[in-house]
Amino acid sequence: MITKAFACINLNSQERTRSSSGGIYPLLAHEIINQNGVVFAACYNDKLEVVHETIVDEQGLVASQGSKYVCSHLGDTFTELSNYVKSGRRVLFVGTPCQCAGLITFLSEKHISRDKVIVVDFVCHGIPGRRAWDGYKKSMKAVGQELTAINMRDKSSGWSNGNYSWKEAFADGRERITPRREVIYMKGMLSNLYLRPSCFECSFKGVERETDFTLGDYWGIGNHLPDMDDDKGTSLLLVHTEAGLKLFESIRDHIRFADANIKKAIEGNACIVKSTGRNDKRNEFYRRLNDGEDFVALVTDLTNPSFMGRAKRMVKSRLNKLAKSLGGGISNTYTLNTSIEVAA
Repeated sequence: MITKAFACINLNSQERTRSSSGGIYPLLAHEIINQNGVVFAACYNDKLEVVHETIVDEQGLVASQGSKYVCSHLGDTFTELSNYVKSGRRVLFVGTPCQCAGLITFLSEKHISRDKVIVVDFVCHGIPGRRAWDGYKKSMKAVGQELTAINMRDKSSGWSNGNYSWKEAFADGRERITPRREVIYMKGMLSNLYLRPSCFECSFKGVERETDFTLGDYWGIGNHLPDMDDDKGTSLLLVHTEAGLKLFESIRDHIRFADANIKKAIEGNACIVKSTGRNDKRNEFYRRLNDGEDFVALVTDLTNPSFMGRAKRMVKSRLNKLAKSLGGGISNTYTLNTSIEVAA
């Protein structure tokens, strides 16, 4: 492994706007497709389920951009991917760290060379189960807000410090943009209320990985590389292999980039190296959801902070503000980590 870290911004503003952070994934995908290759990445189907699709053109690539906080259906992706490789075509696969590890194991067991395969994972907070997403859609439909489209990382309100939004389109033609901190689905996810159990002891954390690239949000970059933060999204890109470096060289003319400070990146995005914490109410959530309770009401109930919890957060918030005013003079013990990690 030869991991190198970069802060990156796609010079194509339209592609960057559609992306969760700096817009690096579509550049990597373009390069593979332009070589008559194939991309496998997560998209929404017509039921707003998240599924891995085969992408060979611009239309498919656009549909695959953006973060999707739902466990994707892989289906026969690994077998289909291996058939393309056997036919001599290059392939790029994008997935969660555990999905990527599964693919790498699959290729090894089938004795399929990775020479034509580029594997891209991302910095992952944890993956919500599909039942939670189905529950949210059902709740919306029950109050006359049937979802027809979703953007979980709309950046019209900004990006820095996680100040992005949640954009929804409904069957009656209306659209709604909501700050992500006010979205009940995000509240439950970031409270780790319905993440998969394996996410609490993830085996695929760390800077060094078996993938070719790791993508993520470069939270906090404005504090040490201010020229790389215009509040429109900056990607953290970790390049792990010689094949990754070669592909990175092919997109350099399409990006603005700088060497990343990996220590600073981890400070802003701890899920690079650390599993997320378990929520003790997770079992209760699934029990009550399976009993038929409304998703929105249930998550509201389980994430409603106690008086003591509100008091602790208020104290931490004030200490954080004081630390900033003193130039970081207060111990990091009191620093809140409000980052979330996704595909760029």
